[in-house]
Amino acid sequence: MNTCTNIYYTDPMIRNEETYKQVIEFRKRGFTYSEIAKICGVSKSTVSNYVSKKKFSQEVAKDNSQKAAWENKKRMQLLNKTRKAERRIHYNEMIKAAETEFKHYKHSSLFIAGLSFYMADGDHSNVSRIRVSSTKMQIHRIFVQFLRDFMGFTLDDVTFVLALYEGMNEEKEIRWWSRAIKLPIHSFGKTQFLKTTKKLHSIPSSTKKHGSGSIFIDNSLQKKKLMHWIHLLEKEL
Repeated sequence: MNTCTNIYYTDPMIRNEETYKQVIEFRKRGFTYSEIAKICGVSKSTVSNYVSKKKFSQEVAKDNSQKAAWENKKRMQLLNKTRKAERRIHYNEMIKAAETEFKHYKHSSLFIAGLSFYMADGDHSNVSRIRVSSTKMQIHRIFVQFLRDFMGFTLDDVTFVLALYEGMNEEKEIRWWSRAIKLPIHSFGKTQFLKTTKKLHSIPSSTKKHGSGSIFIDNSLQKKKLMHWIHLLEKEL
């Protein structure tokens, strides 16, 4: 009886010869450690002990890795295709809505002023960022109101960045701009300081009075709407 038993336990690391044979067979067929462990009812570490050092298993691991990379690439391509299709749908819906809104809004002086200011001082190149830069407080105040009334943004959506010359009082200017354009101080980003070879008193007062500011909002869909409104306005001019 003992002799017969020893036939199945030829390797002291192998506690069940039949399970060992199954593990080997499934591994040769390309199954992963986790899959084999579930099928054979053993731990993943047991599967690893049985096959990890065998050359054929290393080849299987390499093939599985390449297959996983290829399948992942296919999934990403499918995901990107789906996202593009969704973006196209949203874009087309937005264009239709923008054209309807334009017909209703174009009689508003605030709406036309907001579009005009963006035509003159706005960023037209970045496809996802709405940005207006100006030294004129009135432009920022009107544009902030335009963003709220016609684009549905809140004050918390707006980031305002000051550009000051070195030597100007940052805290004082932030308070001034906050009051002037009716924007809370927490909406102000990090102030940019402009270096100049000229002394502060030699810079024209119109330029150095309160520095300049930029409004930032990142929203690609709303940027497309804004630019489409401008396109419609240009067609009517």
